[in-house]
Amino acid sequence: MTFRIASGNARRPQKRALCMIVGLLLCGHALSAFAQDAAPSPNATINLIRLMVKKGLISQSEADGLLKQANDEAAQARSAAPPAAVPPSDGAQPGDVRAVYVPQNVRNEIRDQVKQEVIAQAKSEHWAEPNALPDWLDRISWYGDLHVRDESWLYSRNNATDFIDYATLNRTGPYDINSITSGALPPILNSTQNRTNMLRLQAHIGMNVKLGDTITAGVALASGDDDNPVSTTQTLGGGLVKKDIWLNLAYVKWQPSQYYSLTAGRMTDPFLVTDLIYAPELNFDGIAGQGHLPITDDLSSFATVGAFPIQYVDNEAPTNSYSSDKNAGGDKWMTAAQFGLSWKFADDAQWRVALAYYYFNRMQGQLSSPCELYTGINYCSTDYEAPDYMQWGNTVFLLRDIVPNPSSPDNYAQPQFVGLAYNYHIADLTNKVDFKIGETPMEIQAEYERNMAYHMREAFDRYPDDLGIPVNNYQGGPTADTTGPYKSGPVGWLVRGVVGNPHPSALNEWNIALGYKYLQPDATLDGLTDQNFHLGGTNAKGFILTADYGIAPGTWLSARYYGAKQVYGPPFTLDVVQFEISTKF
Repeated sequence: MTFRIASGNARRPQKRALCMIVGLLLCGHALSAFAQDAAPSPNATINLIRLMVKKGLISQSEADGLLKQANDEAAQARSAAPPAAVPPSDGAQPGDVRAVYVPQNVRNEIRDQVKQEVIAQAKSEHWAEPNALPDWLDRISWYGDLHVRDESWLYSRNNATDFIDYATLNRTGPYDINSITSGALPPILNSTQNRTNMLRLQAHIGMNVKLGDTITAGVALASGDDDNPVSTTQTLGGGLVKKDIWLNLAYVKWQPSQYYSLTAGRMTDPFLVTDLIYAPELNFDGIAGQGHLPITDDLSSFATVGAFPIQYVDNEAPTNSYSSDKNAGGDKWMTAAQFGLSWKFADDAQWRVALAYYYFNRMQGQLSSPCELYTGINYCSTDYEAPDYMQWGNTVFLLRDIVPNPSSPDNYAQPQFVGLAYNYHIADLTNKVDFKIGETPMEIQAEYERNMAYHMREAFDRYPDDLGIPVNNYQGGPTADTTGPYKSGPVGWLVRGVVGNPHPSALNEWNIALGYKYLQPDATLDGLTDQNFHLGGTNAKGFILTADYGIAPGTWLSARYYGAKQVYGPPFTLDVVQFEISTKF
């Protein structure tokens, strides 16, 4: 026979059954006749109840209740029993107590069985484990990191002083390029005044949830000065105001096999890359499929394909227009495919090589139809072609074909946005070689990319009457008021060597890395590149020197130097120096 004890009302039937047994064993009455009241003496059942109290399976008040209930029920049974009419045949006299002998092995079996049943039920229902958590929490894992940094921007005194910030012009524009009617300069980049000892931080916290054998979901939050896609850096100060938190990751991953998976939402970069064309903190919105296939014990292949929206046209754009004038299309996407091989050519050596093609469609801006702003409208037909996010370096042109004001054809307002002069179809080859010299890890990185959609003549020949020609990326002229020839290019490359653990996470782990990066103005989208090197964008080249040292488990110090200058155009040299303490949990 099996007995159970449960919590709350559900435990009453089981307690009653246990009480009957306890009463039977305590009182020692024969089942066929009930004797007079007798004080219970210590026995195996009482010891069992005391053990259950000691182990926390039941409380002392519950134990006292069991004993009282057993005695009460035994007393009621005795009072209800009819008097014996005939003396028993064994010669027992009235008042004698007849005890039923319960073998020790039976009592031990009952005790162990009750104990096992109660413990099992308590664990499954978590009512006997004060610190137990619901089982769904076992499927959640948390992670995070924190970086506190001292950062300085050091500009050369020989830099030019008139670099227009086209990203800000688009963000705050349109800007009237007619200085007479506007009465103000366009946004100008700082290129000469140092910024030293800025305290900055990065913070990330996220969780992964295992929803089944094949489904995983992830959500993460991050710091950041704004909603830009390439950095979560937050500058401290600002009147000690509270800092911003942004949704950094949110995805669902389906992995029906160990060989392939599908991820949808906002995810980490799914491609094998360095920091040449994509910032290390850049995350992707969209859908990506990944797979790998072993070829031999030492050689395997991998692939990633995906589609990622870059920019949608606002449903109400232009805002101040009739329904028939709303923009019909112009959504911009990136579709991409990468295929690679991983070869373990020695016990501690591996070479990974991958060829990718990143196809950004409709990134090239289109000149508007003739735009009669003098009539009072405040939009032109292709304003939506202005990129949602830029840094600087890409070649741009004026988007609006503004019709002169008939009442003042020689002096009229010309508010403008800028668009990209080229499309970006990027072929990319990435190599990473990991090996050891003795016990010291080493890594060599090399990446080369080219914008296959770059054709310089298109920037000047697309429209008549000098409309749509580039407004930036001209060489310096002989005087401050003149410009030289236009100069751009589609190529970028990087080489880097790393000595030591690339990701130190333990005490005394370390690394030193030296690299050189080169990005021509239209090699890739300037809005997706690393903000540390030349403060982001393209049209930059220079050295990168970094060092990390672990000072405690999960905590390390970093020093970084980014020395960069423009590839083409007037001089613009900038050194970025960072000292940082980081922790990961």
